[in-house]
Amino acid sequence: MLGAARPALVACCAVFAISACSHDSTAKPNATPQATGIDALIVSVEDVRRIADYDELTTHGHEAMRNPPPGDLNAPGPCRAAGTSDLTFAPGWNEFRSAGYSGVTDDIDPGGRALVDSVSQAVAIYPNERAARSALDQLLSSLQACVALHDPNYDFTVDKSDATTVRITDQGWSHFYRAKNAVLISVGVVGIEPTERVASVVLQVVTDRVK
Repeated sequence: MLGAARPALVACCAVFAISACSHDSTAKPNATPQATGIDALIVSVEDVRRIADYDELTTHGHEAMRNPPPGDLNAPGPCRAAGTSDLTFAPGWNEFRSAGYSGVTDDIDPGGRALVDSVSQAVAIYPNERAARSALDQLLSSLQACVALHDPNYDFTVDKSDATTVRITDQGWSHFYRAKNAVLISVGVVGIEPTERVASVVLQVVTDRVK
């Protein structure tokens, strides 16, 4: 459950979604090139709108982030890996890309701050499948260590739903991580219900694009 202190983590995920975007907002409508390479793994804002049934989702910023953002320095060490940060993805990846889409909401958290509905994605390509699976296992260990601290700011549930998928769930927030071939995928949803269904569908779309 989200207590008065809990919104720090959710807000951090929402800020990532706002700042980590994959489209130039000044681009002409008819000048959008076909995505290639790692960019082709990212699900477009148009497709995410359909998946989430949320037409208000928009991109912010100018281009996809090519490096994971720094984690919250105020968070306990292992908890910095939650969401998407430099500790979510183990070192050694060759390419990284992320995108975030956000909407408008009237919801207010217990601390009196407005919440942001958002969907975030990130993908990292490692040298091989073994490295990607190792990165996922390392992430799971960090998340389990975070939960073991019983910090009220990070009172989420973490489980490994199958051999290649790690899932974080909490009230109003879901985040999935999956390793396929040499790619580690991260998809998070805040405030768009049902968060787990939206996150799982976006995750599957990205997964299907990994060859």
